[in-house]
Amino acid sequence: MGSPVIYVHGIGASALVWKKFDLPDRDSFYLSFSDPFADPALQSAELAKFILGVLQQTGQSKVVLICHSMGSLVARRYLADNLSSHHVERVVFLSALNLGSVGLSFNWLPLFLILLGGAGYRYLWPVIFTVIGLFWETISYSRGVLLLSPAAWAMRPRSKFLKSLNALRMPTDVKYVAVLNDTKVFPHVLVNLLLFREGGDGAVPVSSQRLSDKCAPNFSELDYHELHMDLPHFAVPKKAEAQIIEALKF
Repeated sequence: MGSPVIYVHGIGASALVWKKFDLPDRDSFYLSFSDPFADPALQSAELAKFILGVLQQTGQSKVVLICHSMGSLVARRYLADNLSSHHVERVVFLSALNLGSVGLSFNWLPLFLILLGGAGYRYLWPVIFTVIGLFWETISYSRGVLLLSPAAWAMRPRSKFLKSLNALRMPTDVKYVAVLNDTKVFPHVLVNLLLFREGGDGAVPVSSQRLSDKCAPNFSELDYHELHMDLPHFAVPKKAEAQIIEALKF
């Protein structure tokens, strides 16, 4: 029996976001954070407790982490905080946000537009601003992204959380596999062109998904591999079975 697999979801999601993959010779466990919009630094403590619970339940000494989006940041923070006591055999990053999401650079803008519209309600242009702001907020929340939440602030490029995390060393006795997502599905490819000027999954550019010396001072010492997929960001948890299976073979 191989090491048990723990699935770690992204912002605004829960364990239900994952397709229940049937992995041979491995037990699967699905974590739901008590607050899916909390700071990833706080969520790493929940991950630590969950890992210990899985180890006690299975009698195994190590686990495998499969992490989507913000879940990758939670896992990285957990590993960095537990360099010699992490109990992790390998970690698979799906559409990670190691350098943040460019789209969240303006997470404050919808609220600003709504407030600006309310300040000038007698004119047409404030109404337009308000509608745009409300539409932006609605679309984001429908995707599970609460724009002004601690989680969203942490995932902004050059956020305080990311600066702190990317200055920390990572354990060298863990296998790291980053599954880089470069979708060609419309309209996500259009978003890539407008925001990133490079490949990405419609939410995170490939450069942010890739683990590098920009994310870990000791990157050259890590056992690191990359795979590729072509999926929209929010479709990953239920459609990346082939990539997950491949990532477990390294």
